[in-house]
Amino acid sequence: MQSLQIQKDKLSLIEWITQIEDVVVLNKLKAIMTEDENSNFLLSEEQQLILKETAKKYHSGEERTYTWQEIKANAAELKKNINEKKA
Repeated sequence: MQSLQIQKDKLSLIEWITQIEDVVVLNKLKAIMTEDENSNFLLSEEQQLILKETAKKYHSGEERTYTWQEIKANAAELKKNINEKKA
């Protein structure tokens, strides 16, 4: 049953597209059609540079890394200190 609805939706879209006169809308549809699935995940040059620098520091041991347990313990300690200051 779902497949039949999908086919109806496709035909409806095809009919709608054939009647479009607006070039802007057509260009948007073409962009969607040719869009790569991963294109929304592209990093800017600045982001790529930051990522490379951070990875370099990580691999060289220049920056300290933390386990998930250490992160949770640090967060719990911070929360405890905040609550003590409020009291």
